[in-house]
Amino acid sequence: MKKLFLLTAFVLFVSSPLQSSAQSTILELQTVTASSSKWEVKAIMKPAMTIMNIEAVSVALSYNPSELGMDPTNPITNKHFQSSGFDDGSIPDWDSNGINPDVTLYSEYHPTFGSAPILKNNPPTLCHFNFVPKTSPPPPISVCVWGNTSTGALTYFFEAGVAQQQNFDAQPQCLTWVPVELTSFTAAQQGEAVALKWVTASETNNYGFHIERLDPISEGPSEWKTVGFVKGAGTTYAQRQYLALNNDLPGDGIYKYRLRQEDFDGTTEYSPEAIVNFSLRPNAYALHQNYPNPLSLSLGNGTTVGYDVAEDSNVRISVSNLLGQEIATLLDEHRAAGSYAVNWQPLHIAAGSYIVTMIAENAASGSAEIRHLRMQVVR
Repeated sequence: MKKLFLLTAFVLFVSSPLQSSAQSTILELQTVTASSSKWEVKAIMKPAMTIMNIEAVSVALSYNPSELGMDPTNPITNKHFQSSGFDDGSIPDWDSNGINPDVTLYSEYHPTFGSAPILKNNPPTLCHFNFVPKTSPPPPISVCVWGNTSTGALTYFFEAGVAQQQNFDAQPQCLTWVPVELTSFTAAQQGEAVALKWVTASETNNYGFHIERLDPISEGPSEWKTVGFVKGAGTTYAQRQYLALNNDLPGDGIYKYRLRQEDFDGTTEYSPEAIVNFSLRPNAYALHQNYPNPLSLSLGNGTTVGYDVAEDSNVRISVSNLLGQEIATLLDEHRAAGSYAVNWQPLHIAAGSYIVTMIAENAASGSAEIRHLRMQVVR
């Protein structure tokens, strides 16, 4: 997968589509591992018949040389027919002039026109192509099966007893790797905890996020410590919102947070840091914008509203529609000075705008503080 940053996409030119034989033998591309430093792709041959005897095979992939290069030490590995005595005719970089596209070619053939069997119920991985991203962070990247033309072919196989070259049916023709795209990461005090919020635009092979915190320095140097874990979405091209609360802070001070994002293969990447000035005793009354906002009724997760109480007070928090009609009371209790949060999970309300109101009556003076905020609700 990776990466924890904002990405931009590009379009990769693809040559003409592959031609399919009457009985399609499929060439399938899959990602083995992907990180900020390596993208490993395997080519799988799925025979059309129960058993096929192969004399030669060739697979070519095109890629954008401004975004990808071949691993200089191990460009093409795990070559399937080496154990059957085939010769290697691979060419890691067919064209290295820096003009899109470049081609990497895997090729194995029997030196005396012998053959090796492959089975339909045990399709072999022909090879692994090992690419190295050229930019950090890398953008979404594609590799495509090189399409054969009437005047030239790079992707094909020969079957024993069949004179003519046979073409694969490529499924899919292109393989795209989209790293984890983190679009925002923030930290803010919410009551006696810190609310951490982050949004991803896409995720690939994402196991999850380890939440790490750096405490204020008191005596001696402070170290990053893991204070939580949030499971990732695996692979998704839809936007995802995450929220986590860290409520075991040892005291007031400036805290730093970061995310250590981990792939299923154990590869990790760090997010930018988020900083929060944490204080258990606020110096003013405040009502903080709810999160998530807008509140989605279809997700059913509700929303959280943070609020600060400067002095011992009787606090009432309510929700009204735009006509001024109160539809819910979230809180009506005494609160000592401090920062708090309240959750609301509405039922049977219409989508639209609502007003959250906090009235805090000072227990000593009887004076009242009133705060408002607008909340958006969607289906």
